[in-house]
Amino acid sequence: MPTIIIDTDFLSSLLKIGRSELLRSFYASASIRIPIAVYRELARTQLLPALLAIKWLEVDPLEVQLNEPLLGKPAFRDLGAGEQACIVLACAATDSVILMSDNKARAFAQSLGVTVVNLPAFLLACKIAGLLDQAAIAQVIRDLKDKDYYEFKADIRAALLS
Repeated sequence: MPTIIIDTDFLSSLLKIGRSELLRSFYASASIRIPIAVYRELARTQLLPALLAIKWLEVDPLEVQLNEPLLGKPAFRDLGAGEQACIVLACAATDSVILMSDNKARAFAQSLGVTVVNLPAFLLACKIAGLLDQAAIAQVIRDLKDKDYYEFKADIRAALLS
């Protein structure tokens, strides 16, 4: 059973549009976690009440100890605390997936062999799984644009809406 680790940007997008339940529906049998660094980043926003309302989300209470090999990589040092913590947790787990939107962080995690899913890929997977129909996807796209200023590339938008 995989461990799903969610980064701040990905989770905040779903919280802003009130769609965090998609995570639980899609990853029903998985452990869904956020590192304490992600919790702290979200706690500084107006999203804290929405975050606290999610009872199935596990907050990893331990401070992530950054290891020397990762700290020696400039690309890792340039990432935010939440992104670093997600990557370290994923590297420590035997079967994990990071949900992350930041392109640089995603590329770095993938270079370490970590499976990473961005928001468009997650939404497409939800559509394929039957959790979102075309009308619901269209609403999610509108909501993300209006509430999170999230824009999809034309080809990705077309794939989601087809």
